[in-house]
Amino acid sequence: MSARNADPGTAHARSSARATGLGPAGFVPAAGAGALTATCGIGLMSTSAWLITRASERPPVLSLCVAIGAVQAFSLGKGLFRYLQRLAVHRLSLNVLGQLRLHLWDVLVPLVPAGLGSRGQGRALSGFVSDAELVAEGFSNATTAGVDLTASIVLGTLLTTLIAPLLGAILLLGALAVTLGTVAVARLGSGLETQVGAERAQLAALVTETVRSAPELVAFGRPDIVAQHLEEARARGATLDRWRGWVAGLSRAVAIIGAGAVLAGTVGAGLSLNHSGRLGGVMLAVAVFCGLAALDQCTNLPNILSRTVAARSARERLWELEHLVPPVEEPPPSARPLPVEASAGLAQVSTLGSSGEPVLRDVSLAVSAGERLALVGPSGAGKTSALYALLHFVACSKGRAEIGTLDVSQLTRQDIATMAGWVPDETHVFSATLRDNLRLAQPKASDAECSAALRRAGLAKWAAGLAEGLATELGAGGRPMSAGERQRLGLARALLAGSPLLLLDEPTARLDPATTERLVHELLASAGRRTVIVVSHDQSVKQYVDRVVALHGGSNQ
Repeated sequence: MSARNADPGTAHARSSARATGLGPAGFVPAAGAGALTATCGIGLMSTSAWLITRASERPPVLSLCVAIGAVQAFSLGKGLFRYLQRLAVHRLSLNVLGQLRLHLWDVLVPLVPAGLGSRGQGRALSGFVSDAELVAEGFSNATTAGVDLTASIVLGTLLTTLIAPLLGAILLLGALAVTLGTVAVARLGSGLETQVGAERAQLAALVTETVRSAPELVAFGRPDIVAQHLEEARARGATLDRWRGWVAGLSRAVAIIGAGAVLAGTVGAGLSLNHSGRLGGVMLAVAVFCGLAALDQCTNLPNILSRTVAARSARERLWELEHLVPPVEEPPPSARPLPVEASAGLAQVSTLGSSGEPVLRDVSLAVSAGERLALVGPSGAGKTSALYALLHFVACSKGRAEIGTLDVSQLTRQDIATMAGWVPDETHVFSATLRDNLRLAQPKASDAECSAALRRAGLAKWAAGLAEGLATELGAGGRPMSAGERQRLGLARALLAGSPLLLLDEPTARLDPATTERLVHELLASAGRRTVIVVSHDQSVKQYVDRVVALHGGSNQ
């Protein structure tokens, strides 16, 4: 049975454990420190109770020395082990978060750019940031806190039972009743956590879209559109938060009132045993204080359950993200040699969009090595989808896409990246140095090679004007750069990669006509002897290419 068809619960548990590394090696130190903290807490309360009540009888001081030393030891031990527990929990959380995000990155890579869709982008962002943190912090903290609770109840019950079996039974049954009641109330909030996660994903998508569209909104004086959507999201979130607050408050009330009732029952039963002469006053105080220490952990149960419910809901959302079906299937690596010069072609290729409707319909084209070809047509004609088929971002429902003599479905993404350089319609500039932005295409490129790529892409003069040269920080989104400079940077990356096939997707989409003509000329001139396919809705590119193929309605027939 494949991983995608396995039982969701079993596969979910296996996947989470494998992805997060939440195993014995990371869990045992945190759980052990927590159990020792609980032991010291029970010991501290018990010996303190014995010491206080026994001292009230004014015995010889020497008879209290052991208890005094025990109180000091338990007090120091509790602080020490609590510190070690928090240290272990933080370490566990960070390890889990790091491994989980690496796992999510591996999951997301096959899904971009065509496998997420507009709604999936917000879900992926929310999952990679917020949900991953909830899973890492929730399960590591809640699991170790659960060990504290269990150890406190077990140790408290054992010690109280040794003093008076009746009091031990009351404590155990009462603690179980409080736990079950708190859990039952907390389950009411599980559905709310799912809704909160969905709202968080929608808000992430809205914020992402807002950041991208901010210049247009400001230019047209319509920031009120974003404000309206954000206000609606805030109102929905406020309503959900109020309900979560009610559930959390009710859960905490059940835990506190229930623990108080159990403690009162323990005191009442202990006094009855004391009046009948079956339990001394000193041991009655020890039993009550021991029960108090054990029940104190029950009052922390709402926090534990809240984290657990939030983490479980986040894990379910990550499970859904993990099992999105990639638009293409990655073949195993092959040792076959790749062509040095790349021709390219689509033979009767048809592709389907996310809605299941055809995007390309029997498109055929052939590009010889060294040829310059332009794909033109109106928006929605399928030009970018044709490039996606060549890059194997989408699978061909019919026909065959080739680079060189090789079917792209038989090539890994790394193979395709070696053979084809892609310059998207909007080059992303990372918040890093110019050097690092260029080395995205060739990590081992020298400064001389980076400078040569900039010169060939027409950025030599711009780069020379930077105060720190290749070490200049470009900032998030390349704010100091114009649209044309960002496109040239994308071309410099592709040139630095040395791919024999160059794919330019709408390189002039955001430029004025004069800049468009100059940029197209410079881009194609800098490509050298490479094979070039340029996608554009601008008919002026015809004068710079060898051949033009027009697409209409997803077809060139």
